[in-house]
Amino acid sequence: MTLTTANILTISRIFIAPLFLVLVLMDTVWGMHVAVVLYIVGAITDYLDGLVARRYGQMTELGTELDPLADKILTTMAWIAFFMLDIMPLWMVIVIVVRDFGTTVLRTYASSKGTPIVTSSLAKWKTFLQMLFIAYALAMVWLVRTRTIEAWVPQAHDLLYSDWTKRAIFLITAFTLYTAVEYIIGNREVFRRNGHS
Repeated sequence: MTLTTANILTISRIFIAPLFLVLVLMDTVWGMHVAVVLYIVGAITDYLDGLVARRYGQMTELGTELDPLADKILTTMAWIAFFMLDIMPLWMVIVIVVRDFGTTVLRTYASSKGTPIVTSSLAKWKTFLQMLFIAYALAMVWLVRTRTIEAWVPQAHDLLYSDWTKRAIFLITAFTLYTAVEYIIGNREVFRRNGHS
């Protein structure tokens, strides 16, 4: 198996993820700075690996399987960090992680049977909303932890642990669960055919 540049970018995201989590939970200023940089780097590789693969003809079966997995591992580390920081409850983390990894496994299985599943528009919106919340929460944690902009620290802390934040993550969790139901119902024929193949 030859590793392409696109695959290396994807794999780097998998290694970045646990390091990001450790640094966030270290409760140090330098650790938080590096964690934010790592998450940004991870997000950039998510864009670059697909771009490189398409532009330089590096589309591989390994990359197709690893790319969504790398995404889920990175976002899962963020959800775990937010649980550890008391920003969201454990049950929400479980719902989001099980849904995201579950659909990734089912999509991989369907593809292996020659019946690839197309991601729905709602699922794409789900991903966008999740990433938006992660960016927001990470920015608030960074402001509070590093006190980079001293005047904003009290507001950032209050906003991070506000009812608004709790409602936002609840709605995202509910929407994530809804997309799982939509995913199963919308692809029931595919799963049924694969189950009898």
